[in-house]
Amino acid sequence: MSERIGLFADLHSNLEAYEACMARAKELGVTRMAFLGDLVGYNADPCALLDRIADLVDTKQAIVVRGNHDEATFKDYTLQMNAHANAAIEWTKTQLNSAQVQFLKDLPLIIHEEQICYTHASAHNPEAWNYITDSMSAWQCVQSSGKPYTFVGHAHEQALFYQSAVGKLIRFAPHPGDDVPVMNHRKWVSVVGSLGQPRDGNPAACFAVFEPESQSLTFHRTPYDHFTAAEKVRRAGLPEELANRLLTGK
Repeated sequence: MSERIGLFADLHSNLEAYEACMARAKELGVTRMAFLGDLVGYNADPCALLDRIADLVDTKQAIVVRGNHDEATFKDYTLQMNAHANAAIEWTKTQLNSAQVQFLKDLPLIIHEEQICYTHASAHNPEAWNYITDSMSAWQCVQSSGKPYTFVGHAHEQALFYQSAVGKLIRFAPHPGDDVPVMNHRKWVSVVGSLGQPRDGNPAACFAVFEPESQSLTFHRTPYDHFTAAEKVRRAGLPEELANRLLTGK
Protein backbone atom coordinates (compact mmCIF):
# COMPACT_ATOMS: atom_id res chain seq x y z
CA MET A 1 0.00 0.00 0.00
CA SER A 2 1.35 3.41 -0.94
CA GLU A 3 2.03 5.99 1.74
CA ARG A 4 -0.77 8.39 2.65
CA ILE A 5 0.16 11.28 4.93
CA GLY A 6 -2.58 12.90 6.99
CA LEU A 7 -2.01 16.63 7.55
CA PHE A 8 -3.62 18.24 10.59
CA ALA A 9 -3.14 21.81 11.82
CA ASP A 10 -4.50 24.15 14.46
CA LEU A 11 -6.18 21.45 16.54
CA HIS A 12 -6.60 23.90 19.42
CA SER A 13 -7.59 21.46 22.16
CA ASN A 14 -10.71 20.34 20.27
CA LEU A 15 -11.06 16.68 21.18
CA GLU A 16 -14.37 16.11 19.36
CA ALA A 17 -12.94 17.42 16.08
CA TYR A 18 -9.74 15.44 16.59
CA GLU A 19 -11.54 12.13 17.16
CA ALA A 20 -13.77 12.67 14.12
CA CYS A 21 -10.79 13.46 11.88
CA MET A 22 -8.79 10.50 13.16
CA ALA A 23 -11.71 8.20 12.36
CA ARG A 24 -12.04 9.69 8.88
CA ALA A 25 -8.29 9.47 8.28
CA LYS A 26 -8.40 5.77 9.15
CA GLU A 27 -11.22 5.26 6.64
CA LEU A 28 -9.10 7.03 4.00
CA GLY A 29 -6.15 4.71 4.64
CA VAL A 30 -3.80 7.28 6.16
CA THR A 31 -0.51 5.55 7.06
CA ARG A 32 1.33 8.41 8.78
CA MET A 33 0.32 11.70 10.37
CA ALA A 34 1.84 15.16 10.48
CA PHE A 35 0.54 17.65 13.04
CA LEU A 36 1.37 21.18 11.97
CA GLY A 37 1.26 23.02 15.25
CA ASP A 38 -1.15 24.81 17.57
CA LEU A 39 -2.18 21.67 19.37
CA VAL A 40 -3.51 23.77 22.26
CA GLY A 41 -5.36 27.04 22.81
CA TYR A 42 -8.96 28.24 22.40
CA ASN A 43 -10.79 25.03 23.38
CA ALA A 44 -11.27 22.84 26.43
CA ASP A 45 -9.40 19.51 26.04
CA PRO A 46 -5.66 20.28 25.91
CA CYS A 47 -4.56 17.39 28.14
CA ALA A 48 -6.51 14.60 26.44
CA LEU A 49 -5.45 15.79 23.02
CA LEU A 50 -1.77 16.16 23.88
CA ASP A 51 -1.69 12.69 25.43
CA ARG A 52 -3.17 11.14 22.30
CA ILE A 53 -0.69 12.88 20.03
CA ALA A 54 2.25 12.03 22.28
CA ASP A 55 1.24 8.35 22.01
CA LEU A 56 1.26 8.61 18.20
CA VAL A 57 4.73 10.16 18.31
CA ASP A 58 5.99 7.45 20.69
CA THR A 59 4.76 4.73 18.35
CA LYS A 60 6.33 6.44 15.30
CA GLN A 61 2.95 7.05 13.70
CA ALA A 62 3.22 10.84 13.68
CA ILE A 63 5.52 13.83 13.50
CA VAL A 64 4.69 17.18 15.12
CA VAL A 65 5.90 20.78 14.80
CA ARG A 66 5.36 23.58 17.31
CA GLY A 67 2.85 26.40 16.82
CA ASN A 68 2.67 29.83 18.42
CA HIS A 69 -0.12 28.81 20.82
CA ASP A 70 1.99 25.81 21.88
CA GLU A 71 4.92 28.12 22.52
CA ALA A 72 2.70 30.52 24.48
CA THR A 73 2.31 27.86 27.18
CA PHE A 74 5.94 28.42 28.21
CA LYS A 75 6.82 31.87 26.80
CA ASP A 76 5.16 35.23 27.38
CA TYR A 77 2.92 35.92 24.38
CA THR A 78 0.67 38.44 26.13
CA LEU A 79 1.46 41.22 23.65
CA GLN A 80 1.26 38.99 20.56
CA MET A 81 -2.23 37.57 21.15
CA ASN A 82 -5.70 39.03 21.50
CA ALA A 83 -7.64 38.92 24.76
CA HIS A 84 -9.59 35.75 23.94
CA ALA A 85 -6.48 33.86 22.85
CA ASN A 86 -4.64 35.01 25.98
CA ALA A 87 -7.50 33.95 28.23
CA ALA A 88 -7.49 30.48 26.69
CA ILE A 89 -3.71 30.14 27.05
CA GLU A 90 -3.78 31.23 30.69
CA TRP A 91 -6.48 28.64 31.37
CA THR A 92 -4.55 26.00 29.42
CA LYS A 93 -1.46 26.62 31.56
CA THR A 94 -3.49 25.67 34.64
CA GLN A 95 -4.47 22.35 33.04
CA LEU A 96 -1.15 21.02 31.69
CA ASN A 97 1.26 18.96 33.73
CA SER A 98 5.03 19.36 33.48
CA ALA A 99 5.42 16.44 31.05
CA GLN A 100 2.86 17.93 28.67
CA VAL A 101 4.58 21.33 28.75
CA GLN A 102 7.92 19.62 28.12
CA PHE A 103 6.41 17.79 25.14
CA LEU A 104 5.47 21.18 23.63
CA LYS A 105 8.89 22.65 24.43
CA ASP A 106 10.64 19.77 22.68
CA LEU A 107 8.72 20.19 19.42
CA PRO A 108 10.75 21.55 16.48
CA LEU A 109 9.65 24.62 14.55
CA ILE A 110 10.26 22.92 11.21
CA ILE A 111 10.84 19.41 9.85
CA HIS A 112 12.52 18.68 6.50
CA GLU A 113 12.15 15.40 4.66
CA GLU A 114 13.48 14.53 1.19
CA GLN A 115 10.74 16.31 -0.76
CA ILE A 116 8.61 17.79 2.02
CA CYS A 117 8.85 20.61 4.53
CA TYR A 118 6.47 20.77 7.49
CA THR A 119 6.05 23.89 9.62
CA HIS A 120 3.30 25.77 11.41
CA ALA A 121 3.37 29.25 9.87
CA SER A 122 5.99 29.63 7.13
CA ALA A 123 9.33 28.08 6.27
CA HIS A 124 10.55 31.68 5.96
CA ASN A 125 11.55 32.69 9.50
CA PRO A 126 9.27 30.09 11.14
CA GLU A 127 9.78 31.66 14.56
CA ALA A 128 8.15 34.91 13.34
CA TRP A 129 4.75 33.18 12.81
CA ASN A 130 4.03 34.89 9.49
CA TYR A 131 0.78 34.03 7.74
CA ILE A 132 0.73 32.69 4.19
CA THR A 133 -2.09 34.63 2.61
CA ASP A 134 -0.84 35.80 -0.79
CA SER A 135 1.65 35.16 -3.59
CA MET A 136 4.55 36.97 -1.91
CA SER A 137 4.27 35.20 1.44
CA ALA A 138 3.92 31.86 -0.38
CA TRP A 139 6.96 32.61 -2.55
CA GLN A 140 9.07 33.51 0.49
CA CYS A 141 7.97 30.25 2.08
CA VAL A 142 9.02 28.02 -0.83
CA GLN A 143 12.30 29.89 -1.28
CA SER A 144 13.19 29.08 2.32
CA SER A 145 11.75 25.57 2.22
CA GLY A 146 13.66 24.46 -0.84
CA LYS A 147 11.27 21.51 -1.22
CA PRO A 148 8.60 20.76 -3.82
CA TYR A 149 6.00 20.42 -1.05
CA THR A 150 5.57 22.65 1.97
CA PHE A 151 2.69 21.97 4.36
CA VAL A 152 1.61 24.63 6.84
CA GLY A 153 -1.20 25.68 9.14
CA HIS A 154 -1.60 28.96 11.10
CA ALA A 155 -4.06 30.52 8.63
CA HIS A 156 -7.28 28.72 9.52
CA GLU A 157 -8.73 28.50 5.98
CA GLN A 158 -7.71 25.90 3.42
CA ALA A 159 -5.68 27.14 0.45
CA LEU A 160 -3.18 25.80 -2.08
CA PHE A 161 -0.48 27.89 -3.76
CA TYR A 162 1.26 26.57 -6.87
CA GLN A 163 4.20 27.78 -8.90
CA SER A 164 3.33 29.10 -12.36
CA ALA A 165 5.54 28.85 -15.45
CA VAL A 166 7.11 32.22 -14.60
CA GLY A 167 7.77 31.23 -11.00
CA LYS A 168 4.99 33.21 -9.33
CA LEU A 169 2.96 31.45 -6.64
CA ILE A 170 -0.76 31.47 -7.49
CA ARG A 171 -3.52 30.84 -4.96
CA PHE A 172 -6.02 28.07 -5.64
CA ALA A 173 -9.13 27.36 -3.56
CA PRO A 174 -9.40 23.56 -3.25
CA HIS A 175 -12.75 21.82 -3.23
CA PRO A 176 -13.08 19.29 -0.39
CA GLY A 177 -12.89 15.70 -1.57
CA ASP A 178 -11.32 16.46 -4.95
CA ASP A 179 -7.92 14.92 -5.69
CA VAL A 180 -5.53 17.66 -6.80
CA PRO A 181 -2.55 16.55 -8.91
CA VAL A 182 0.56 18.14 -7.38
CA MET A 183 3.44 17.24 -9.68
CA ASN A 184 6.85 17.72 -8.08
CA HIS A 185 8.34 19.70 -10.96
CA ARG A 186 6.46 22.64 -9.41
CA LYS A 187 6.66 24.11 -5.92
CA TRP A 188 3.54 23.86 -3.74
CA VAL A 189 2.49 25.45 -0.46
CA SER A 190 -0.54 23.84 1.14
CA VAL A 191 -2.42 25.56 3.96
CA VAL A 192 -4.36 22.62 5.35
CA GLY A 193 -6.94 24.60 7.37
CA SER A 194 -7.86 24.33 11.02
CA LEU A 195 -9.07 21.09 12.55
CA GLY A 196 -10.07 22.70 15.84
CA GLN A 197 -11.40 26.15 14.93
CA PRO A 198 -12.47 26.62 11.27
CA ARG A 199 -13.08 30.22 10.24
CA ASP A 200 -14.61 30.11 6.76
CA GLY A 201 -18.25 29.90 7.84
CA ASN A 202 -18.30 26.09 7.85
CA PRO A 203 -17.92 24.49 11.30
CA ALA A 204 -16.71 21.16 9.85
CA ALA A 205 -13.10 20.31 10.76
CA CYS A 206 -10.34 20.67 8.15
CA PHE A 207 -7.48 18.37 7.23
CA ALA A 208 -5.72 17.07 4.11
CA VAL A 209 -4.17 13.86 2.79
CA PHE A 210 -1.03 13.75 0.64
CA GLU A 211 -0.01 10.73 -1.42
CA PRO A 212 3.67 11.12 -2.42
CA GLU A 213 3.73 8.21 -4.87
CA SER A 214 0.82 9.44 -6.98
CA GLN A 215 1.66 13.10 -6.27
CA SER A 216 -1.90 13.78 -5.20
CA LEU A 217 -3.34 16.04 -2.49
CA THR A 218 -6.90 15.98 -1.20
CA PHE A 219 -8.44 18.50 1.19
CA HIS A 220 -11.18 17.25 3.48
CA ARG A 221 -13.94 18.61 5.72
CA THR A 222 -15.28 16.40 8.49
CA PRO A 223 -18.45 17.19 10.48
CA TYR A 224 -18.16 16.57 14.21
CA ASP A 225 -20.11 17.26 17.39
CA HIS A 226 -19.26 20.96 17.57
CA PHE A 227 -22.16 21.53 19.97
CA THR A 228 -20.48 19.40 22.63
CA ALA A 229 -17.10 21.05 21.98
CA ALA A 230 -18.71 24.49 22.36
CA GLU A 231 -20.47 23.49 25.57
CA LYS A 232 -17.15 22.30 27.02
CA VAL A 233 -15.66 25.72 26.24
CA ARG A 234 -18.51 27.38 28.16
CA ARG A 235 -18.20 24.99 31.11
CA ALA A 236 -14.48 25.71 31.33
CA GLY A 237 -15.25 29.39 31.77
CA LEU A 238 -13.52 30.37 28.53
CA PRO A 239 -14.78 33.37 26.51
CA GLU A 240 -18.22 32.93 24.97
CA GLU A 241 -16.82 34.13 21.66
CA LEU A 242 -14.70 30.96 21.46
CA ALA A 243 -17.75 28.74 21.91
CA ASN A 244 -19.66 30.72 19.27
CA ARG A 245 -16.81 30.31 16.78
CA LEU A 246 -17.21 26.55 16.92
CA LEU A 247 -20.93 26.84 16.27
CA THR A 248 -20.66 29.26 13.34
CA GLY A 249 -17.27 28.35 11.90
CA LYS A 250 -16.36 32.05 11.83
